[in-house]
Amino acid sequence: MNEMSSLPRRERLGRIAEQSLVVVLLAVVSLSAMAVITFVWGCVKVWTFVQLLLDDGASSELAVVRLLDVIDIYLLGTVILIIAIGLVELFITPLDLPDWLEITSLTDLKGKIIDVIQLVAAIKFLEKLIVAKEALDVLWYGLAVSAVVLSLLAVRYLQKQSPR
Repeated sequence: MNEMSSLPRRERLGRIAEQSLVVVLLAVVSLSAMAVITFVWGCVKVWTFVQLLLDDGASSELAVVRLLDVIDIYLLGTVILIIAIGLVELFITPLDLPDWLEITSLTDLKGKIIDVIQLVAAIKFLEKLIVAKEALDVLWYGLAVSAVVLSLLAVRYLQKQSPR
């Protein structure tokens, strides 16, 4: 008779549930690989940015857009990595992380994602501001981005106000 069969049913189910959390490792490994790929993609974008600078010079409006695009990609990679780290911290084992990166609940993880989405939205707005030909396009885009950012700020505020 094995160890599990000698345990009461409730305790056996608890152990099975604990062991099933290993499935989260699939997500962590996949997300980590995706983060690495995104960072490599950012490096490729840096190379195209450098080529643009060499060809057109730093005064090119396109150079600023490409620079913001590179930053955007690195932020995306960072978000993916934060999600992977958060899943490890929440479901597998506590990690020795800086205070700003500690994740103790799904609300914390969602908050980190929301913070980066807001930053990415702001960068996308700056890109639009630089390349847009029509002021009205920039206005509508800015209003849409503002609505999204304000909604996300409201979500974060409500998350901080609600008891855990």
